[in-house]
Order: sequence, then C-alpha cells, then structure tokens
Amino acid sequence: MKVIKVICTLFIFGFVSVSHAAVIFITEKDANGTVTSLLGADNVEVNGLFYNVRFLDGTCIALFNDCDDRTDFVFNTVDTATAASEALLAQVFVSGIKGDFDATPWLTNGCSGNNDCIVATPFREEGQGAFHYIGAVNGVNDVDDSVYVTSWDVDGDYADFDNRTFAVWGEAVDASAPGTAMILLMGIAGLLVSQRRKQA
Repeated sequence: MKVIKVICTLFIFGFVSVSHAAVIFITEKDANGTVTSLLGADNVEVNGLFYNVRFLDGTCIALFNDCDDRTDFVFNTVDTATAASEALLAQVFVSGIKGDFDATPWLTNGCSGNNDCIVATPFREEGQGAFHYIGAVNGVNDVDDSVYVTSWDVDGDYADFDNRTFAVWGEAVDASAPGTAMILLMGIAGLLVSQRRKQA
C-alpha cells in the first residue's frame, strides 16, 4: 500500500508541476488558417514564474498607465526585465506547429518590415528618473537574436516604426486549474479508499 500511495502522490505533483508547462501562442489567422500575426503568448516562464504577454504598438504612456511609476510595470529591475526578454527569445520566438516565429520576425504584431523585430519590455528601477527597456531582438537569423538595455521617451510612439513593438506583461492565469484540482481530488479519494481497506 505504501508504494501505491507514493505513486499517487508523485502522479498528483507531476500534474500540478506541468499545469503551466506549454506556452500557448496567441495568433491571428487568415481565411485559410495561415497565421498572419503573433499577438502574444500565455504561460511564458520567467525566473520560475509564469506570465502572459501581448505585443502592442503605441506609447509607454498609453500602454503602461501613464508610464510614471515603478508599479506600472511587471518587471522593475534590469535583471528581471532581461530574464523576461530572454524568455521571449527562448520560448516564444521559436519554430513550431503554430508558425516559424523565429525566422519570420515580421509576423510579430507591431513589426511589419521584412527585417528584425525589437520587442521592448519596459522597467523602472528604484531612483530612476526615466523608464528604460530591455529590447529583445528577434533576428531573421539566429545569430542576430540578442537583448540590450536602452531608454526611450515616454511619449515615443512605436507605431511610427515597422520593427519595434512593446511587450505588455501580466501574471498568467492557470487555465488548467480545474483539471488539476480534479486530479488532486481523485488522488486524495484514492488514498482514502486505500487507507480504509487497510484498516478493514
């Protein structure tokens, strides 16, 4: 019975740990089902936590609640913003069943030119007078992929550029939570049944 309990426990924890495992690509398609735009992604892992991200054109003021306070941004240090940008390159701008978002950076919403796409994750560290961003450069070639830090005017409009867009981050919602809860309940019920049989 102990072996069964251990297996059940591992089974439950295994499902809980992978509830966020798969990145979900948010795309726009044409009438033929061909992906025409990568709008964002859900379940992007950054430093062990999971986030949703959307790629949007506009100004920092318009997209980030006036862009005047650290709390306007999900990431507030150069290290965490860099980790988020690196996560985009490693988990989102990749080749897969949904499309080749690595070799075709112009599919990213806000990037329309046939060249590299710079996706900016803004942040403001304590004591900074201006906001900065980490640019994730999704190059046509893998060797062009990189991240860098720079600053930008809060009213500078990325809609004026065909190779820049913002990454608007938010904490991810676990869409698979009901399924995970059901598995957890089934595991607990199994443990209770096995315990009752043992006592009988």
